[in-house]
Amino acid sequence: MHSHPTITGSAKLAAAAVSVLVNIFLIALKVLAGLLTGSIGILAEAAHSLLDLISSLMAFAGIRWAERPADESHAFGHEKYENMSSWVQMLLLGGTCIVIVYESVRRLIDGFVLDVTWYAVAVMVVSIFADLWISRYLHATAHHTGGSAALEADALHFISDMWGAVAVVIGLALASVGITIADPIAAMVVAAVIGGTAIRSGLKTASILLDKSPDRALLARVEELLSENPEVVAFHNLRARQAGSKVLLDVCIELDEATSLGRAHEIAHEIAEEIKKKVPRIADALVHAEPACAHGEKDMRH
Repeated sequence: MHSHPTITGSAKLAAAAVSVLVNIFLIALKVLAGLLTGSIGILAEAAHSLLDLISSLMAFAGIRWAERPADESHAFGHEKYENMSSWVQMLLLGGTCIVIVYESVRRLIDGFVLDVTWYAVAVMVVSIFADLWISRYLHATAHHTGGSAALEADALHFISDMWGAVAVVIGLALASVGITIADPIAAMVVAAVIGGTAIRSGLKTASILLDKSPDRALLARVEELLSENPEVVAFHNLRARQAGSKVLLDVCIELDEATSLGRAHEIAHEIAEEIKKKVPRIADALVHAEPACAHGEKDMRH
């Protein structure tokens, strides 16, 4: 059974679609300029944009799959499809990095012919501004929709593309005054930027896939809400993990032994709803109630 995308999901999908269109435009420009000039720097950027296009398509698919509701085989929902999309994007960037370095070294060894033209520089300048705009757009959309691992990874690709384009422009400028070796060196700078982006984003995504706890500030806010509740004697086993942009949490609260079973259930439900309301990133909160072993200061025991 498929559900219609939410308003938030629709905004994410629209951003991913814009990302795809911008990538197609940049690839066409860079391939044309690269073939006409013979610049490995521009062709490296075209390859980078091609991988960005694949990544954008994966981001689109990941967001769409993540919007699917929970079912029998995915009881906690499909949010981690976004994280998987982001992880594969990082692997693709790493592969691109290796290919660019190989081709640059080959050119340095075997030699090459480079024809620097005004339109080659113009293409890269257009690319710089397009990359900067789309990266900010994707970051803003991810922020306004509560976070999106896929869009954030896509935005990282574009910003790395922008710095790579800056390196290529510098390489072309130096090549125009006779320092042609600057072009393959600029391409290797592009590869270094791509590799750094892939490693940083890949490590972040891996930590989410491995169920690393969300940031300490979020857990501290939950602890504060529990401590403020007059009916909670103590709490322990507070655990949380991230799926996509959402957080799944569970905690055990201790109540006065005289509390009836019905009231204990009500308190647990009220606390769960309060946590989700006051900490919007938490999509699901499971609160287990049990009798307090001893009365005293409220704490969290692991």
